[in-house]
Amino acid sequence: MKLMIQKLKKHLNFKIIETNSLYPFLFTLFFVFLTFQYPFSTLESIFYDFRVRNDLGFFSKSQIVVITMDEESDEFLGEQYPYTYASHHRLFSKFLNEKPKIINYLLNPLGPESEMDGKNFIKFKKAIESFKSAGGYFRFGVKMDVWGEQYPPIGLKEFGYSLAVLNRDDLEFSKDKVVRRAILNISGDDTLHMWTANKYRKFLGKNKLESHNLKGAFYQRDLDATVVSFRYSSSPMEKDKRIIKIPFHKVVVGNFPKGFFKDKIVIVGPSYISNSGDYSFTPFDRENLKAPNIFLHSLMIQSLVENKTVIPIPKTFTYIFSLLIVLFLSIFINKAQPTSGLIITISLMFGILLFSFCVFSIFGFWVYTTHLIMSIFIVYYIWVPFRAIAEYKTRFAIQEEAKLIKEVESLKQNFISLMSHDLKTPVAKISGMVDIIMMQVRGQAEIENNLKMVMDSTKELNNFITSILDLTKIESSKLNLQKTSKDVNQIVSSVVEGFKFEAERKQIKLNTELAPLYPIKIDVNLFRRIASNLIENAIKYSGKGKVVDIKTWDDEKWVYIEVIDNGVGIGQNDIKRVFDRFYRVKNDASHSIKGTGLGLYLVKYFVELHGGKISVESELGRGTQFKVQLLNV
Repeated sequence: MKLMIQKLKKHLNFKIIETNSLYPFLFTLFFVFLTFQYPFSTLESIFYDFRVRNDLGFFSKSQIVVITMDEESDEFLGEQYPYTYASHHRLFSKFLNEKPKIINYLLNPLGPESEMDGKNFIKFKKAIESFKSAGGYFRFGVKMDVWGEQYPPIGLKEFGYSLAVLNRDDLEFSKDKVVRRAILNISGDDTLHMWTANKYRKFLGKNKLESHNLKGAFYQRDLDATVVSFRYSSSPMEKDKRIIKIPFHKVVVGNFPKGFFKDKIVIVGPSYISNSGDYSFTPFDRENLKAPNIFLHSLMIQSLVENKTVIPIPKTFTYIFSLLIVLFLSIFINKAQPTSGLIITISLMFGILLFSFCVFSIFGFWVYTTHLIMSIFIVYYIWVPFRAIAEYKTRFAIQEEAKLIKEVESLKQNFISLMSHDLKTPVAKISGMVDIIMMQVRGQAEIENNLKMVMDSTKELNNFITSILDLTKIESSKLNLQKTSKDVNQIVSSVVEGFKFEAERKQIKLNTELAPLYPIKIDVNLFRRIASNLIENAIKYSGKGKVVDIKTWDDEKWVYIEVIDNGVGIGQNDIKRVFDRFYRVKNDASHSIKGTGLGLYLVKYFVELHGGKISVESELGRGTQFKVQLLNV
């Protein structure tokens, strides 16, 4: 019955896959292509920012020192931003001794407001000229407002200036005002970041960067600018100690170690907590303004100096990869078990996230992840319901078939049981009539022999009916043990005594070696059947003049019953199947010896029903040995 159910299940599964797998696949492709029409920038920005925050591929010793103008410096100097030229001159007088390589001024000082301020203004100019003549580079970083660029005051403009603006995602990508990109040039002019990076790369002996050749750079039409996504070498938060920073007033008074600025890029600019315009949103904090703009400028320059930019992988790659995922996952979920499908889905999703993170950290490649993850979800949530429907249909069909097979099996067993019981009655009557006739014809040898043949055939038929009844009980699980405490030797002796006449008729000697045993709990009738079958088979297959040994002994765990004959034996190919139902050994002896092929099958079943074991050893032409082990309890 189980075999039939398995075949049916295989057949039904094949049919369901053949006819129904196309529909979920088409649904999946439709929804995946639909997702290709939307950028899902907000979700993608979450994946992108996670990679930026945990970037393991950009660790560089900072060559930039940030000088912050803040509330602390205002209070110490007794001045207000952007400070007097006297303070700026004092700052530069310190620089001349320290010899930094580049100085960026990210502030727009006012013109002189007094005669004294005018004198300091001239001193400040001369200090800048002295710094440049000594091989240093100086440049103002200016902002852009609604009226255009904010130029340095007359007299300082000649030292050079470049736009120093931050590109916030206001209209592009996720539109969350987070700083992710650096502007390389605007309207063909290099920004302060590009200018500073190239000057310092020249000092380091590296090639000049060209915005149109820089990996990952692209033109942003609304700004008329070339931009690139940069990689953060560290967190831009104020608490991060990897950014070298020092307040303006400490530099003015010389409160810094010797060589602190040597060959460094120095960026001077405001960082007022009270002014939200001095702070920006970043991937490290998308909800709070905690990253000073001056820190972001320094990180952009550092990224360009090291040529560590982000290279977006074309979305075409993502689309093709998504379709391959759809194909692979659809086939796997359709074929695999639901648990395996869930495991592979989760594993594939985390594998893609890990892969995208690794290629970002190692190579700076930005793999657009959202569509890949969306494709996995779509495949799973479309295929699982279809698979559940198919499984339900299969299970329902199997249940119906199993129910039908069970009913047929029950009818068969009832039929066999009824027929067997109905046959037992006439067989018993025949046996009784033969006994009566044999008493009446005593002395008539020919008639007695014929009646004896009828009696023997009646016994064989009765044994066959009994075996069929036992088989029916086994298949219907209605065979129950009726255990009682009994000495095995007594039953064995009784069985041996019952076969003495048959053994003597065939000139077979029955030897018994019965060791003293304690009573154990067994079903007496079933054990008698076990012993009878083994001894009867030994007599049948031994042949004239042979010996059959019956032995019993025990140990702490088992009681052993062994039946040994020196008859024809069993071949190695047959010995593996002697306990199979309806199997008979094929040899010359078996053709002349009658049997049903159920005896040893029932013996094995009865032994195992007692919690015991049975084994057989045999060799052709030398005999067979059966050993039964019953629990010694």
